[in-house]
Amino acid sequence: MNSNPRVWPPELSSTLQDDLRKWCFLWQVSELLPEISVSISRRMTSSLGRASYRRKHVGLQHTLLDPSAAELLREVLCHEVAHLAAYELHGTTIRPHGREWRALLIAAGYPARATIEAATLPTCFGVRTTRRRRRVRHSPWKAIARWIRG
Repeated sequence: MNSNPRVWPPELSSTLQDDLRKWCFLWQVSELLPEISVSISRRMTSSLGRASYRRKHVGLQHTLLDPSAAELLREVLCHEVAHLAAYELHGTTIRPHGREWRALLIAAGYPARATIEAATLPTCFGVRTTRRRRRVRHSPWKAIARWIRG
């Protein structure tokens, strides 16, 4: 099995490419590997990754390239490729985070979770876990009117 993904960004290590090969072999979808393309996006801000079955494409958030997020990058790549594998094995009528997808992630050794809590993200994501209350600014004239009314 010497095939590689169709598009592989230079920012991603060859170790991740080996992991991708290993997962495809484990899930018995090795024929999918040469069709997969992976890209890094600076525009992706609301999710860590996204998979498109029609294009056989995985998009990853650029923040995952930070060295402190190396293990998270591996998990997100596995998560997204598991979507492609689940659709390849079971068709497109399955639920995106359904039992078929969960079984693939568990087989790869990752927790089958659809979301990651902000508190567990590495600091490179700059996520605030506490909300700051916004101070409401009042017009000085309203303050004077309140003072006059008593």
